[in-house]
Amino acid sequence: MSNEMAAFFDQRAPDWDNDPSEYDTRERLTSLMGLRPGSIIADVGCGKGVMIEHLLKTNPQKIIAVDISSEMIRYAKALFGDPRLFFMNDDFYDIQISMLDAAVFYNSYPHFTDKENLVDKLSRLIKKDGILAIAHCSGRAEINGMHTGHSMSKLSVPLEEAGIEAEKFQEYFTIDDIIDDNEVYFIKMKRK
Repeated sequence: MSNEMAAFFDQRAPDWDNDPSEYDTRERLTSLMGLRPGSIIADVGCGKGVMIEHLLKTNPQKIIAVDISSEMIRYAKALFGDPRLFFMNDDFYDIQISMLDAAVFYNSYPHFTDKENLVDKLSRLIKKDGILAIAHCSGRAEINGMHTGHSMSKLSVPLEEAGIEAEKFQEYFTIDDIIDDNEVYFIKMKRK
């Protein structure tokens, strides 16, 4: 699956848009995350780095931008030269990194199809009281609509109602904030 996922996003990387009309929404979502200055943040499934500009405004110690697509990482590296950025072209399930203050999934969460493995990985990587944020610039119906069709349905799973989705993490995380409307899909959790 990971090779198929990487190939899919490598092929689409040149045309993957950073939609300027979503800038304010990304600012709002970043603000809702409540990331503390000096944090070590993983931007999981970072793509071409659309959230990096926003995450840098939180004054992190380090951002680890992770994507399975080498082409997405190549584009992101070309856009940003901040010394606090560390790019990793790897499958998030397999990475070995230091403990995190926060993990952010922006428009990438549906592509992590093994939720049980994801919960386990995040429970081991995020520090006590650390933040897990799942954020999308569109509502659930629109997101799920984008992930239909033969190729996309093999590489993603539909989002459930945010409260139900958050329950998958309840063994290790407490829910801090949820927004599930027509404009955004947002879940913020804290590590127990």
